[in-house]
Amino acid sequence: MPFILRVRLTGLLEAASILTCMATLIGFAGQFGWVLDLAAHFRVQYALVLGLGALSALIRRKHHWATVFAGFALLNISLLMPRFLPSVEAAVSDDAPVFRVLLANINSAHRHPEAVRSAIADEDPDFILLLEITPWMLEQLADLADGYPYWIAEPREDNFGIALLSRQPLLKTEVLHFGPTKLPSILAEFPSGGQRFALLGTHLTPPVSAELTQYRNEQLAMLAQHARHADQPLLLLGDLNLSPWSAWFSQLLTSSGLQDSANGRGIQPTWPAGWPPLWIPIDHALFSEGIQIRRHAVGADLGSDHYPVVVEFQVARR
Repeated sequence: MPFILRVRLTGLLEAASILTCMATLIGFAGQFGWVLDLAAHFRVQYALVLGLGALSALIRRKHHWATVFAGFALLNISLLMPRFLPSVEAAVSDDAPVFRVLLANINSAHRHPEAVRSAIADEDPDFILLLEITPWMLEQLADLADGYPYWIAEPREDNFGIALLSRQPLLKTEVLHFGPTKLPSILAEFPSGGQRFALLGTHLTPPVSAELTQYRNEQLAMLAQHARHADQPLLLLGDLNLSPWSAWFSQLLTSSGLQDSANGRGIQPTWPAGWPPLWIPIDHALFSEGIQIRRHAVGADLGSDHYPVVVEFQVARR
């Protein structure tokens, strides 16, 4: 019986590795279909499965399969490397203020405002971007105004309410509506050392159908255009509903001129909380020239299906 079990397990691992090789290739075709794009998001999982498959094949002296699985594992690892290699950033004066922002998709079904308050208290941010905030939750968090007197919010009963809370005075605010869905995004400008910088918070539609994926991609294109023509240094924050390994994410960076603040800081998955085998990073902080990232980290569990993201940054003097 142990021998039969061992044969079955190794056979299952070999079959899983073959399927993972196929998924690895499918993930490169994401621009040709929304289902294909879903395969791009699990590069970490692919690398782990293929690494185990290569080791198992090597032990069983199936050198051909060991070579194939190892090659595909390395292909996935190569796509993960930007998250581990240090990135080159512009120098910023040491006396420039360091700002901290908390990005939290709190889930529209969330009914525990104390968990949100606790996460805010732990990180003590200067800015708070809350996604999926409902009118009920916004009312429960009204006491935060004592520490964050500057608010701009558009709560909703669905999953696309949004709010930005700030300790810093708001120089300019605008609720933007990108794409055919007209879902709200928040743009706010703040002072820093005699100049301005902008925060843009957004939440894109999930890629669970061809239509919603098309809406998301149109939103991405409009965000890129806005970022490209921004007059001030810009930090774009939000649940973009795609991972860094999607072709659409790469296109966003290329079209916008923005950089990924998580590069050089590890994988840092944010969703789905509580399901480690499926963890992927879909909550992002992207920055333009003129901003230097000091820290990018995933925050503690706040009872949502997303983990929050904490970013510390400085604005370069012009």
